[in-house]
Amino acid sequence: MSPVKLVGVGPGHPGLATLQAVEAIKDADVIRHSDGCGVGLLHLASANTDIGPLNSADELVRLAKTGKRITVLFPGNPYAFSNGSEIAEKLERAGIDFEAVPGLIPLTIEGRSASIGLGLVKGSETVVLRLASGWWESGISKLLADGRKADTPAALILNPGQPGQHRVSAPLGELARKAATYGLRGDALLVLGPGVELSDRLDTMSKRPLHGRRVLITRARHQVDTFRRELLDLGASVVEIPTIQIESMPMDDQVTRAIKHLDRTALVIFASANAVDIFFQMLLTSGSDARAFHGSKLCAIGQETAESLEAHGLRPELITSEYTAEGLAKALEGWEMNGLHVLVPRAEVARDALPSLLANRGAEVEILPVYRAKCPPEASDSLMRLFNNEGVDVITFTSSSTVANFVRAFPEDRLPAVLGDAEVACMGPVTADTARKLGLPVAIVAREYTTHGLVQAIAESAARK
Repeated sequence: MSPVKLVGVGPGHPGLATLQAVEAIKDADVIRHSDGCGVGLLHLASANTDIGPLNSADELVRLAKTGKRITVLFPGNPYAFSNGSEIAEKLERAGIDFEAVPGLIPLTIEGRSASIGLGLVKGSETVVLRLASGWWESGISKLLADGRKADTPAALILNPGQPGQHRVSAPLGELARKAATYGLRGDALLVLGPGVELSDRLDTMSKRPLHGRRVLITRARHQVDTFRRELLDLGASVVEIPTIQIESMPMDDQVTRAIKHLDRTALVIFASANAVDIFFQMLLTSGSDARAFHGSKLCAIGQETAESLEAHGLRPELITSEYTAEGLAKALEGWEMNGLHVLVPRAEVARDALPSLLANRGAEVEILPVYRAKCPPEASDSLMRLFNNEGVDVITFTSSSTVANFVRAFPEDRLPAVLGDAEVACMGPVTADTARKLGLPVAIVAREYTTHGLVQAIAESAARK
């Protein structure tokens, strides 16, 4: 039986996690995250990991007894300002081995003084004190009682090192009152001394275009790495709740026949990056490889699909940004289609007009479903929990499926009210049309139909506010 790992993740930003924390997340079969723990590290888990909030030590005991590798995430350190010690005691009483993995808490404002005191240290020119939620005023009062002057420059830093970092600066004697006017709460670092005077110049995070903006990613977990990284680099706080997961179709007779007849297939149209990757898996399983396409021309719908083909060593003859059957048929207007066999590996979706449009030009079109897009079973509860609490500023959709599954997660009469002021951002016009038809007010549509284009469109929208 593997020990339960109680892991401190520091401030929660992926770039500030320890290597031990990252390894514990990657190796876990089950991840539970404590209240207040940032979600910015959950993407490191494997696609099949069971991820959810920490409900009780009893659940951990039950899961541990099944032999699963369990990682429990805590903000900062598991034994500081969290219930890690309580969890550890219950595991010990149940006879479950556990291991504590400490996190790092960074100092986000560098002092100019010759000495720094961590905690209630007397004599230091700069003091850094970590205060739990509800204890800000007590910590400030203690420093004043110990002789610190009321006019000492001071700052409270919430969510230090994270995209949602917020700083309030004021003389020590006025700091608690000023922080209260903002309605802020949570754990914070209290910093006082000469270094605070440099905070405006040193605080580069607050100057990023998406600083303080919470952005929801609904894309399948295995496709979000680049998307997430670009959002984080621009200062966004990213929340990931996939409303779609990809499931390969079985290698049935139709797939086997399509691969066997590739030498007679004049044109292969790949509708998505998922279609490329899964069809190549099927191709390799059948004993073939990329050379099977030697007699075929390739068309990729979307730049990401083209990049996926190139990753497999193939360069498409045509890349189209139009995702509708009519748009694709128009892009192929200059191609001779009469008598040609056309193969379209794609998702298992409802019938569309592509076969009839190309058949009118004499082509024989075969739609080959190679995967199905399902909604993860936990998505509905996670979305309801998110929007019943903090919510987000921006909801991103990268396909019509992500939109449809998102909408189905909510009762119809509650959807507009639950979303509040959140903006809907779509990767292209087809996804945007789907969102509008399902009752979502679309505020942002990317001009470039890639996740990079979507990030840029979100940043441009934020700059106009």
